[in-house]
This record gives sequence, structure tokens and C-alpha cells, in this order.
Amino acid sequence: MLTTFLSVVLLYLGVDKFYYVLAGGRKFATFPDLRTQLAVGGSYLLLSIVYLIWLANLLSSSWLHSTWSFRTILLKTSFFWIAAFVAYPLGNDTYLYLHAGLMNLSGANPYLIRAASYVTELSPYVDWGQTSTYGVVSQALFTFSALFVTIHPIVAIHVFKLICLALHLFNGYVIWRWLPIPERGRITIAYLLHPLLLMEQVSSAHVDILVSTSLALFAISFTKQRFWLAFLALWGGVLGKTLPIIWAPWVAVTLLRQGHWRWLLAMIAASGAIVTGLWFTVMPNLAAWQSILNPGVAGQYQSSLMSIAKFALDLVRIFTPENLALADQRLILNTLSSLTLVAFLFFYSWQLWRSDKRWNNTPQMLIEEMGWTTMFLFLFATSWLMPWYCSILITFAALVPQSRIFGLTTLAFALSSSAQYLLGMNASLKSVVSIGLPVLTLIISAIVLRSKPAPPSEPALEPLPEPDPTAELN
Repeated sequence: MLTTFLSVVLLYLGVDKFYYVLAGGRKFATFPDLRTQLAVGGSYLLLSIVYLIWLANLLSSSWLHSTWSFRTILLKTSFFWIAAFVAYPLGNDTYLYLHAGLMNLSGANPYLIRAASYVTELSPYVDWGQTSTYGVVSQALFTFSALFVTIHPIVAIHVFKLICLALHLFNGYVIWRWLPIPERGRITIAYLLHPLLLMEQVSSAHVDILVSTSLALFAISFTKQRFWLAFLALWGGVLGKTLPIIWAPWVAVTLLRQGHWRWLLAMIAASGAIVTGLWFTVMPNLAAWQSILNPGVAGQYQSSLMSIAKFALDLVRIFTPENLALADQRLILNTLSSLTLVAFLFFYSWQLWRSDKRWNNTPQMLIEEMGWTTMFLFLFATSWLMPWYCSILITFAALVPQSRIFGLTTLAFALSSSAQYLLGMNASLKSVVSIGLPVLTLIISAIVLRSKPAPPSEPALEPLPEPDPTAELN
């Protein structure tokens, strides 16, 4: 019922908002009023909690294992991903994507021309004024989808959503192929049905799904030592959204440890060729390259450790304004932001150094370490944290289900991210929940689980009749 309610309400709100703004109404970012925010945000959070209860039951059962083919899994989960496809995107990001696509079709370079300074028929819906922050792979998908704006913008939006849905199902298939037989069925179902993935990567069609696809393809290609395919998968993710670039040191270190230094040199040379090609085509100057680093959020803080620090300094300015001027507050925040990045670099360096002593030379270890690096970046060194950023961590968790601490922390992070819509009006509480819940889960799980040995793997079972694990969510 919750899934149906959210799908129908989001579809109604999205279509109503489209025609409301088209008629000259006031543009808004996410929700038109507090009542709608409480209804949608509360339902989404409740669905996420129900999912966790259902997931605990699913993972504790032993009947599924490998008895279902991927086609069967798709059929059993189809109601939920179809509902996510039908639902209208929450927010205005999809309009921004199509706006960039229309710019490309008109010959305007979105890396050099600010979105707010170029007029298309979707300009009334765009509230992000800077140049594009997305790579050329994303731009290609934006441009293809924008071709359908001539039919109707809503059609174009669902064309782009169809691409995102196809990628979500493809990611599930790659995960199903990657995992060992005893656990792949349950993990794949849990992945395909995760509310945050369905809400953010399918319903709202955020390009973070390209990063998930990049990771899944990289994992399976690197495992089979198809290094050029792994290289292309990694670069495909970077050219979708720049996040995967932080995984490059892990890949380089792993190749060196495995004695593949010639492959590493070839990849460095190929990367140089890609950068050169982009420089002489769509990204011809430094400003274009800076664009994909999202400079528009510099000095802004949301749902992050820095947002909590800003709230604390705001309290000081409110109650003792003589002790802290606005300029001093900004200086302190800039300094703290720089320190979090330095801390991230130290953590990353420590990870690389430590891995030399505990490395087991498996792709699973590589993926897990990449996941911890990404999680640390989000939790402690990202000043502007959106609800959908966590979605890539869910892909990591699905690829390495044996890492129980990482998996539990990711589930907590996803739950706290789901709460952001409900808590949107209270920035301080939203930040405390967004960061505090996963950090607390990390600490508790590290204490509890590391004191217990991992349970033995379950033996293969004979196929049983096929109950429907999705029934509880219907």
C-alpha cells in the first residue's frame, strides 16, 4: 500500500507541478507545502523502515538461495520497479538534465554556458544556474532524452527514466552474476527492492545510477582480469559523475601488487588520451573542467558534518554575537571544511598503507576497501550531502555482503538519507540524523560484530516451492 500511495501521489504532484509552473505559478524545489512534505516524506521513511524489517526476515530465511533464475526475480519484483517508473521525479533535477540536453542539441556547450543564461522551453523549471556538473556520458543520455521534448516534456522525462530503470535492472543482473550461488538470490532481490534505489535512481532518475553501473561492471570485469573493460567501466563512471575518480588509487595499487605494472602504464596513457580528447572538444579550458567538480555548492552545507558545525556556530552568533562575527564564522567553516578533506586524504593514505599488511589479493577485498573510502568521504568530508548520494554505497554493500559492518552501516545511512525529506524544514536535526545514525551504527556494529566470528556459509539446498518474498511489501 505504501508503494502504491507514493507512486500515485508523486505522479499527481509531478504532473500538477508541471502545469502549475507552465501557467506561471511559483516554482518550488521539492514540495509545495508542509502537508505534502509530511505525507510524502513520512510515507517514504515508513516504507524504508518496513523494508528493513522485511529484509531481516529475508536474510534470515534459507529457502531461497539460488533456486530462482534472474528472470523469476524480475517477475517477482516487477510491481515495485514499475511503480517507481510510473512515479514522477521528486525535485527539479530531471528538468535540468533535459535542459542540458536541449542545450547540446542547439550547439550550446553546457560546460561553458550557465544553465540560467540559456533559454529553452524547460527554463521555467530549472533552478540550478551554474554550468553542467555532469560528464559526457551523462550529457549523451540527456541529449537523447531531450529529443522527445518535442513530443512532450513529460514523455522525455519518462524516456530518461526508462533508461535509468533499465540500468537498475542491469545492475541487479550483474550483481546476481557476481555473487556466489548460495546468496545471490536474496541479495539481488534486496538490491532491486531497496526503497532508496527505487526512489532516487529510478523514480527521480538521478545520474548516480551511472556510478552504480560503473562499479558493478568494474567489479565483474576486474574479477575476470578483463582489465580494459574494467578501465572503460571506471572511466564511464567518471564521465557520468566524477565520484569514481577517487577509486583510481585503489586500482593502481592493486595492479601493482598483482604485478600488472604494464597494464597500469597503458591505462595511464589511455587516460591521458581521453583527457586530451575532451580538452580539444567539449571541455576546452580550465573553467569547463572545474564545472564537473560542482563549484556551485562551495561554501554551502547540507545534511553533513559541516552543517552541524555551522549550526553550532550559528548558535554562538545568536546568543553571543559579540564573540563571533559573520566573517569569522565563514573563515572557521572554510578552515574546518579544508581540515575534513585533509582528514579524508590521511584516511585514504592509511587505508592504502594498511592494506599492504592485510591484503588477501581478491577483488572482493578491493571492492570493500573502495566502499569504505567512499563512505568516509560522504560521512566526514562532504559538505553538501544529498539523499541520493548514499545509493552508490548500496551497490557496494550488495557486491560485498560478507562485510557485515559495511552492510549495516550502509543500511543505516540509507535510512537516515530517506529521512531527509521528512526533516527538510529542520536543517540541524536533518544533519544530526543523516550523519549520526550511520556513525552510531558503525561504532556499535564494529564493537559487536568484531567480537563474534562470522557464521558459517549455508550448504546448498534442494529447490523448494517458491513463496513470494515481496508479498509483505505489497
